[in-house]
Formats: sequence, structure tokens, C-alpha cells
Amino acid sequence: MPSHAGCGGGFGRPCPAPELRGNPALVHGVLQSLRGVVDADGGNIVDRQLVKALHIGEDEAELTLAFPPSCGAGRDLAEGAFHALRRALPDTDVYVRHAV
Repeated sequence: MPSHAGCGGGFGRPCPAPELRGNPALVHGVLQSLRGVVDADGGNIVDRQLVKALHIGEDEAELTLAFPPSCGAGRDLAEGAFHALRRALPDTDVYVRHAV
């Protein structure tokens, strides 16, 4: 079984679409940047449905990720997401949160 099997966001159930708020073009661009955050097997956090919410305001952005307990790479992926957001939104305060 691939090592990312425990990292799929749905815990065996279909995953709801992430909650997205902000300028649609900017949100889309940031999601594209987040596709560069990949696990050891090459899967990215967007396509693995680990992004639960992305809210982009004028001065801050908040990303909520959900990793199941079996996802040992969660901390590294969250840090990668933080750095991807900082590159995509250099003049914005960035917050990455974890939700269960």
C-alpha cells in the first residue's frame, strides 16, 4: 500500500470541496501554487483533498489543512504550504491551521 494512503482527506468518505473565499483569480492562483506541495509519493495537498479552506483577504490569508492521524508527513506538508503561500502572497500575513 502506498505511504500516502493514510493522507487522503476523506477518511474513506467523499470529501467536500474546500471552502474558498477571496478574489477568485487570486484564490485560483494560490491553489495552483499549493499544488507544488507534494508528499513523498508525488501527490499534492490540493488533489489529495487536504485543503479544507482557503480565505484570502486584503492583508491576510488563512489556509486550513486536515491530515488524518496516520499522515506522518503532515507537519512537513503544512510547512511546505506555508512557504508556498508566502511566495504567492509576499505582502500578506499568512496563517496555516490544522483541522481534524
